[in-house]
Amino acid sequence: MPPEIRLLLTTCPPDQAERLLAALLGERLIACGNLVPTVHSRYWWQGSLCADDEALIVMETAIDRVAAAMARLAALHPYEVPKILAFTPSEAHLPYREWVHAVTRPA
Repeated sequence: MPPEIRLLLTTCPPDQAERLLAALLGERLIACGNLVPTVHSRYWWQGSLCADDEALIVMETAIDRVAAAMARLAALHPYEVPKILAFTPSEAHLPYREWVHAVTRPA
């Protein structure tokens, strides 16, 4: 059976994005990540409507690395309640899935 992958998504302060991405890559918890430097976020927090500019990080990992990647991201993230979401792609190119699985093996 072909290896399954997941997409992980988080937002964070722009000055923290590179640090978070580098940590997960360095620990082989993700195969790659894409940084969108600025997204304009609007959200409710502690009873107030907030507006902030954040960075968006989209990452790919193997299915068996999702829990560890999410836990590590939560531990490193500066927010009290970070957005950390995992998605299952409905389709993915087989060689890409194989590459994601191969590079997320602990060294």
